[in-house]
Amino acid sequence: MNYYECMQESINYIENKIYEEIDLNEAADRAFMSLSNYYRLFFAIVGCNVKEYIRLRRIHLAAQELLSNDCSILDTAVKYGFTSADSFSRAFKKATGLLPSIFRKQDRQYMFERVDIMEKYFEIQDLELSEKYPDIKVLKETAPFYGAAFRAESKTPENDAFIGLKAWFDKNEIGNIMPDYRVYGYDIPNSAKDDGTYGYEVVVTIPDDFQVRGEGVVKKHFEGGLYAVTETTVGEIVKAWQRFISWLDISRYEMGAHQCLEEHEVESGFLNRNFEEPENIRINLYMPVVKRNQTEYGKVIVDPVRVAYYREYGSDSEQTAHNVWKVMLNWAEKNKLDCSKCKIYMYNHGFAKVKDFWFEIMITLDFAFQDNLIKEKIFKGGKYLTYDTSLSQLVSSWMKVNQYVSANKIASGNHQWVEVWKLNNWRFPEKGIMIMYPLV
Repeated sequence: MNYYECMQESINYIENKIYEEIDLNEAADRAFMSLSNYYRLFFAIVGCNVKEYIRLRRIHLAAQELLSNDCSILDTAVKYGFTSADSFSRAFKKATGLLPSIFRKQDRQYMFERVDIMEKYFEIQDLELSEKYPDIKVLKETAPFYGAAFRAESKTPENDAFIGLKAWFDKNEIGNIMPDYRVYGYDIPNSAKDDGTYGYEVVVTIPDDFQVRGEGVVKKHFEGGLYAVTETTVGEIVKAWQRFISWLDISRYEMGAHQCLEEHEVESGFLNRNFEEPENIRINLYMPVVKRNQTEYGKVIVDPVRVAYYREYGSDSEQTAHNVWKVMLNWAEKNKLDCSKCKIYMYNHGFAKVKDFWFEIMITLDFAFQDNLIKEKIFKGGKYLTYDTSLSQLVSSWMKVNQYVSANKIASGNHQWVEVWKLNNWRFPEKGIMIMYPLV
C-alpha cells in the first residue's frame, strides 16, 4: 500500500474506535509507520494533526446528538471521551463558536466529516485496470511545492546526496520550521558515465517563502500535476518502474512532463538511513502522467540545410553544455546573425553511458565563413515527430515522447534526433524548446 492507503487504514481504525479510547500507537501500526512519522504524515496528508482530527470528529458526532435527542450534556461528554461537562463545553465552543446548550437552542449545524483519503486524493480507475494493477493508483492534481535540493555525482550519489542534505537539514532545523516536511529523490538524467558515476538529487519540502542558504543546497520549484503512485523498496525500484510502463500501455494515461519523484520514508530513509544496506528502505514512486489525447504532437519534414556547428567533450555535463552554448552564441553575435531567421539545433550524448559527456549545437546559415573553432556541414534533416516543451520539463518530455512512440508502435528513423531552441536575440532565458523525434 502507498502512504495514502496506509493513512486511510489508520483513519478507518480511528473511526471504528471513535466512541472508545483510541491507542495512537495502534493507529500508527495500522499505517505501517513509527509514531513520529505517523504524526508528521497525518498532518501532511489530512491537513490537521491526528489528535485534532479525533477531537473534531467527536465534536461533530456530539453536535448531531445534541440536535437529535434530549440527552444531557454530561452524558454526551462522557460518551465522546471527555472527562467532564466543562472540558467538553470548552472544546465544543472552540470548535463551533457556541456552548453546547446555546448550540442546541439555536438549532445550529456543525460539520467535520470523516476523511476519505482515497476519494479526496485519487481518481476513479477503470475496474479491469484496477484488478490487474491494484498497487498502482492515480493521484488527483497535486499542488506545486518548493524544495531544498542537494545534488551529488559519484559512484554512490544517493548516499552522498542524502548525507549532504541531512547535514543542511539538521543545521537549519527544518523539522521545526516545517513539521510536515516530505523527502523526495530522483536520478539526474544524462549523467551516467562509463566509469560508473552518475547523478542523484535529494529534496526536502520547505515553506514557499523560506530562504535557502548553504553550500551545495539550492531552492527549487516543482510543478504539480497528475501522478501515478505505487509503493516499493529501494532494491525493487527498477521492477516498479517497469510495471509502471506496462500499466501505461493499457491505461487512459500517458507519461507527463513534470518531475518523476521517489518519496523516501523519513525515519528509515532520511533521518536514520542505513547507508550500508538501503535495499529495504520503503519508498513511494510517483510517475508523472496526463490523460491521453491532451498532448499535441506534430509532424514536420526538415530539408537538408547548411549549418555552423561546435561540439565539445567534458567530464562535467552542465559545464560542457554551458561552454558549447557560450561559444556558439558568441559566434552568432560576432557574425551579426539574425536570431529570428536562424534555427538553433542541439543534441548530445543522450541517455547512454559515455566516457565523456558531449554536446553539439548547430545554427543554420546562408553565407560562407572561416573559423578555427566553428565548423560547417550539411544537416541532413528528415521526417520528425515534434513536441513543444520548456527547459524545466525537457527531460521528462523526452521520456513522455519515448513512451508515446512505444505505446503507439511508431517506427523510428535512423537520422539524427534534435531539439530546436528558440531564443530572443541570442539571449537566455529561452522562449521554448521543440523536441524532434526522427520518424521513418
